[in-house]
Amino acid sequence: MAMKRTTVDGKVVNVRTAQMLKRAQARLGLDLYVVQGSYNSGVGASGGTHDGGGAIDLSPTNNPQEVVKQLRAVGFAAWYRPELWRDGKRVWGSHIHAIAVGDAELSPSAASQVTDYFNGRDGLAGHGPDNGYRFDPIPQWPVRRPVVSLARVKKQFEANKPRKVLGVKRVQKLLNYRMNANLKTDGVAGPKTRVAYKRWEVKIGVAKPDIKPGKYPLQKLFAGWYIVQK
Repeated sequence: MAMKRTTVDGKVVNVRTAQMLKRAQARLGLDLYVVQGSYNSGVGASGGTHDGGGAIDLSPTNNPQEVVKQLRAVGFAAWYRPELWRDGKRVWGSHIHAIAVGDAELSPSAASQVTDYFNGRDGLAGHGPDNGYRFDPIPQWPVRRPVVSLARVKKQFEANKPRKVLGVKRVQKLLNYRMNANLKTDGVAGPKTRVAYKRWEVKIGVAKPDIKPGKYPLQKLFAGWYIVQK
């Protein structure tokens, strides 16, 4: 059975690929622009990788290797491709190339790239070493998101003597990632953590920042990484 298709940035992909991309964007906190989608045959520079499903090319960002890392975190085999010239001709511009691992409609070339990825290679004809972040084990979609209790986190932010709580540690981790807060990830909602969290509330437009985690700001902070429950 053919996979259901949709469009992202006007490019055709299947729904599974679109969902994976959406998760990666949430983790990164930025939008990624698709410059080439799937089911797109006849592109010589692509070597047939885009002929089937699960293949996308994205515009590069200021930190392409971080984008590669987060694409891999949700189940893509992904690489940053710098601009390439050959014999005085431009083969391709700089971009991020990604193949959805496990897609049922991969082209043979895309499937071969996934094999290369699992073998620690770069997915190109020369099978060079992979220079991207390597997860162990390699994530495959659907990627489970741990659950964080809003009530437990809020209790520790309001406590006079907060104790170590995993949910708070996860808050600190994401404040560091999204805000460069430079917090010690010890799971204790101390003064520096509370100030950094208030800065997060201000950044996302909370009307009355009060350093008492609510569902909306915590969901925004944890988007793509964790699920918030009451």
